[in-house]
Amino acid sequence: MSTSAHPPRPGAFRAPVPLPVDIPPLANEPVRERFAQFGPIYRWLLLFSMLVGSMSTLLAATTINVALPAIIGAFGLGQDQAQWMSTAFLAASTIAMLANAWAMSNYGPRATYTFGMIVFIAGSSLGAVSSALELLIVSRAMQGVAAGLLQPMSMFLIFQTFPDRMRGTAIGLFSIGVVLAPAFGPALGGIAVDISSWRLVFVATVPLALVALIAAPFLMPHVDQEQKAQRRPLDWQGLVLLAIGIVCLLSGFAGGNRDGWDSDLSLIKFSLGIVSLIVFFLWERRHPFPALNPAIFAYRQFWATGIIIAATGVAIYGSTYLIPLFVQLVQHYSPTAAGVMMIPAGLAMVMGFPIAGRLSDKVDTRWLLAFGIVSFAVSAYLLSHVTALTPYWVLVFWIVLSRVGISFCMPPSNTTAIRAVPPHLLASATGGASFLMQVGGAFGVNLLAILLQRRLIFHGDHLAASLNESNPQLSYAHAMTARELEAAGLPQLPAFQTAFSEFGRQISTDASVLAFRDCFLAVAIWFIVIFGVLFLMPKPRLDRPG
Repeated sequence: MSTSAHPPRPGAFRAPVPLPVDIPPLANEPVRERFAQFGPIYRWLLLFSMLVGSMSTLLAATTINVALPAIIGAFGLGQDQAQWMSTAFLAASTIAMLANAWAMSNYGPRATYTFGMIVFIAGSSLGAVSSALELLIVSRAMQGVAAGLLQPMSMFLIFQTFPDRMRGTAIGLFSIGVVLAPAFGPALGGIAVDISSWRLVFVATVPLALVALIAAPFLMPHVDQEQKAQRRPLDWQGLVLLAIGIVCLLSGFAGGNRDGWDSDLSLIKFSLGIVSLIVFFLWERRHPFPALNPAIFAYRQFWATGIIIAATGVAIYGSTYLIPLFVQLVQHYSPTAAGVMMIPAGLAMVMGFPIAGRLSDKVDTRWLLAFGIVSFAVSAYLLSHVTALTPYWVLVFWIVLSRVGISFCMPPSNTTAIRAVPPHLLASATGGASFLMQVGGAFGVNLLAILLQRRLIFHGDHLAASLNESNPQLSYAHAMTARELEAAGLPQLPAFQTAFSEFGRQISTDASVLAFRDCFLAVAIWFIVIFGVLFLMPKPRLDRPG
């Protein structure tokens, strides 16, 4: 068995290493040069570097959720403003994700990865020192841009460096890290808030990013000159139209409560957003290298499964937004306790993903999707009966059930969607599936935050209306509360006044519980509707069409 050796690159001082015979045929010249420099261990060093970088950005996606109550208190925000901490990240990562292929082909993995990590570190540092909501939103958007650039790159490099017989192991190891990061993110964020403040949350994952940034120049392959010579143009017009459409719609929904849903400003935002998305669709149909190829939506199996993918994005990011808020604002758990609550759910996803992935190769994925959708709908329905006194571990069980549902939705839906298209649209379908997941998450968090604020106002007004002197139950309860306060040593007049403030706090708690219940019920109803999409799906193909 013969081996070949490539000479070291100019300036390198190590002797050439024989190339391993199991370099994948897909490997380009820059990757082969790295193998010549490091030997067979290179693929594992690269995998570890990519995992560290991806985990730093994915941890940042969820660490912020448990810090939201502290940020809300520090800046005096409403839910319509606080939700930008999540939606800015998701929207920015969605748009940046579509620019990944252009950046990789024109500048190579090394430059793209390095740029992404620098943007992430800069955004994280900006968030830690921000003194205004606008700067916080910009910092979250910068973190999202980095996440969008880095996430698609990892799978590309795994296929470039691992042969067929090792690729499944590499993807499995990488996927476990990617799934665990969002699960442990809230716990990390909670610890950061408890030991310091919400500002520490923004830089909690910077050490990982620095490790990835230092390793990138040594491990990441440079640009492939053959691919660069083709110079695929950036569809910047499409990206701008998409950004305008998404931001205008998100801003329109977020500002509807404050500006008025029928105000001129709201109508301008909605109109501009809708028109931009329509023009984006028409532009993409004509562009030779579209950022998002509309041709993938011509396949019924893809667009039907795509609806489920978007719904799964709502499930993941929406529930991760609502649950930490509820247990801190209503049940008064510490940020650490709120974050630790999400860890068992993440472990359930780690165990569920490989099971669902293996089954999706053997059975009709509509059965797997049905099980996942029903599981999540049941979990959301149980959460719609939550109270201020619901035990901690009961909540944990309900959340675990939701993540079991997600485990049986994500791998089968992505696999089914990608199998729907012919090989020449494979890359477009992969990007399209990721796009739908992120967009679903962005609008899910946005709309749930708006619903939460509106229902808080509704229930607060409704409950406060019963606070009047003609209510005998109120008068009796007030007298008893005032008497208890007097017995505790408070003078009569302050006791009389304080008794009323106790009612105000109770009304606020009750209104919050009812508002969160309404949000969870809306999610349950949404998934019941999504269940009907299964009847629109054709029987999925187990192999992609040739």
